[in-house]
Amino acid sequence: MTKNNKIVAGLLVIGSLAIGTHARQPKWLDDFLSSTSVTSSEIVNAESINKSSYTASDHTNLITDINQYIADNTNVEVAVSVVDLDNDKQYNAGETEVVFKAASTTKLIAALAYLHEVELGNATLTQRLNGTNAEQLIKQALEVSDNNAWASLNEYLGDKQQTYAQSIGLTSFTGGDYNTITAADEATLLSLLYRGKLVSDEHRSTLYGYMANADGESFIKAALPTTATVYHKYGTLWGNLHDTAIINYSGHNYALVIFTKSSDNTLDDYDNRVNLIHGLTKLVNGQIASEG
Repeated sequence: MTKNNKIVAGLLVIGSLAIGTHARQPKWLDDFLSSTSVTSSEIVNAESINKSSYTASDHTNLITDINQYIADNTNVEVAVSVVDLDNDKQYNAGETEVVFKAASTTKLIAALAYLHEVELGNATLTQRLNGTNAEQLIKQALEVSDNNAWASLNEYLGDKQQTYAQSIGLTSFTGGDYNTITAADEATLLSLLYRGKLVSDEHRSTLYGYMANADGESFIKAALPTTATVYHKYGTLWGNLHDTAIINYSGHNYALVIFTKSSDNTLDDYDNRVNLIHGLTKLVNGQIASEG
């Protein structure tokens, strides 16, 4: 099943944010609380990526192999999206149409939406939000997945975050208390970031630095050779365990998103889930990075 990429007109209406305070918790509960710069007339839209070129038939083996691996190794819901950043092709496998609880993976959307406001001249990185400057909040949200930092950014952005996500083509994303997205849209976000379509090169480099140092390194990054460069953001919430990454290995660049969710909303199968992410990462890397 391929993802319907038709842009839905209009904006989703979301409720007000209601993210509470967050004390340091075990990792599996970490998310419990749940080009150039652009101007207001140049908000990047979905046409910035030629989605018509993203056809599954261009790489049938990859999709077939991912689906077979999922069928052979787990009974949890899994969605995998890969964007080969060297040829603009996107490949979706598993539960391609399922909208997952995004957990902390969408902290990147909040960071990008805030930086977009900075580049429009509506905000600064030095201004203080709930007592902490915005630059530090973005760093904390991405590097250590701090939910208080995320809440402060969300509170400042309000509906602007939803508007921003829709404007760049993330039609499945619903923010606020819902915080849901498809794996394919998450991969599209990474592709846009890689191509410099969302923020200035300087701001992209800053985000890359945070994502290179982000915690949760036991998922996608752990399954790759040590010579791979990985910019990632993981997320866990109830029975959801996800990781998302921009990867450079052996001269190849690609985005990889792996979303997983158990039917009982627990992470009792945590070790098996980690092994599943490792296996899928190795499968994808073996095919993408071995292509000439």
